[in-house]
Amino acid sequence: MSYRLPSADGYIFDFNGTLFWDSEENREAWSAIFRKYRGQGLSDEEFALLNGRTDDETVLYLSPEMGRDERTMIALEKEALYKEICLSHNLTLSPGAEELLEYLSRMGKKMAIASSAPAINMEWYIPEFRLERFFRKDLIIAGRTDIPSKPDPAIFLEAMKALGCRSEDTVIFEDSDSGIRAALAAGAKLVVRICEKGPMDTPDPRILPIRSFLDIIKEER
Repeated sequence: MSYRLPSADGYIFDFNGTLFWDSEENREAWSAIFRKYRGQGLSDEEFALLNGRTDDETVLYLSPEMGRDERTMIALEKEALYKEICLSHNLTLSPGAEELLEYLSRMGKKMAIASSAPAINMEWYIPEFRLERFFRKDLIIAGRTDIPSKPDPAIFLEAMKALGCRSEDTVIFEDSDSGIRAALAAGAKLVVRICEKGPMDTPDPRILPIRSFLDIIKEER
C-alpha cells in the first residue's frame, strides 16, 4: 500500500487525539477534576477551548488565583486519574497510525512528535506504544515548559528545526482547533486534520480533513 500524501521532507505528528485517540479519557479525567474543585464538570465548549492546551493552562482556567505548587499538584492528580482510565480501556494507537508510521519509516522520511502532553505522560507513552520504533527520542518534543503552547506555532517550528526541514516542506498531523491554528501559523505545506467525529468541511486548501489515517491509504493496483 501507499498513501495519498504530498511528497515532503518532514512529517510532524501531534500525539493526543492524533496518534492516540484519548479525547474521551482526557475529558473524563478533567471533568472529574473540575467537579472536585469547582463543583461542576467540563462543558463541551470548555473542552473544545482547552483541548490541546497544557495542564498548567487548564488548571489556571479552573482557578486563576491558584499558585504554581497547587497547580502542579492538581495536574499530577489529573494525570494519575487519566492514566488509570486509559489502562482500563486497553487503548492502542489510532486506526492506521502504525501502518502509516511504518510506511514513512520504510521510505526513510524524517518524523517528529510535537505534543502539549506533559513529560510524565510522554515517558509512559514511549515504552507503552514502542514509539522509538519510529521516532528518535530527541525528536519527541513534549512537556517543554520553555515553549509556548498551541495555538502558538513555536512547538512546530522547534520540531522543524530539529528535523532540519523547511516549513514549506513539512506535513503536520493534528486534531484540535488550537493545534490546527498553530500548524497553519508555522507555515506547513499541508495540515492533515484528524476529525474522528464532527464535520469535516474546511474552506482552507492547506487543510486535508480525514476521519482516520486509514482514509489516506491508497491500495496498490
